[in-house]
Amino acid sequence: MENTLDKPPLNFRVDPEHGALRLSIIGIFVALWIITFFILSLLIPDQGVNLIAVLVGFGVAAIVSRQIENTLRSKWPSGRTLVIDQDGVTLLLKETTQSQITASEPMGILLWRFRIRRRTRVPKGWYVVACAIEQEDTYLPVYTFMSPQDIEALNGRIRFPVLMTEKEVQNPMGRQDSLRLAGEQRRLRQAEQHRWTNGAEMTNDDFTQYLERLNEQFPQWMPLNR
Repeated sequence: MENTLDKPPLNFRVDPEHGALRLSIIGIFVALWIITFFILSLLIPDQGVNLIAVLVGFGVAAIVSRQIENTLRSKWPSGRTLVIDQDGVTLLLKETTQSQITASEPMGILLWRFRIRRRTRVPKGWYVVACAIEQEDTYLPVYTFMSPQDIEALNGRIRFPVLMTEKEVQNPMGRQDSLRLAGEQRRLRQAEQHRWTNGAEMTNDDFTQYLERLNEQFPQWMPLNR
């Protein structure tokens, strides 16, 4: 089906905490910690390990590196941009197309979520919430991190199935739609593999706006919560 919605393109900067930024912040944190430790060790001499210098150095490094991170995040973009317009959806790295979905061809829109089990740079118990457009052998996956409250509010309008483990799929706890469930989960796991390798991270607001535009642009493919 060819899309006829005439709206201006939407451009989203993606990957606000890209890999180069995170590595730089780790390096800055370690350097600040070491420098502060040596300065405090000279000012507050102690025999053996100077615990005061260690603890204060850690605190100073954490505070300063966080401030530096906030500054770098706004001034050091990843270079990747997601563009949605009447012709389809394109993921660009500067001027190079990484993935492209054309509006004139059939597609599938896959939505899923799963809970974060360990605390990383986002709180434990939050969700990875993802959307991937599938067209032939091409996947264009994007994702964000949401609190349980935010995902429940969004899940009330659009259905986000929980990504299950293979063990959970094989033991569906008496569900009558086990075959449909297995097929759905197989597609979601495949999409999750693409998200893991080349998915584009978005802010919550951009992710929600992107979904709204997908619903306007491609309502025939959007799996709404009916």
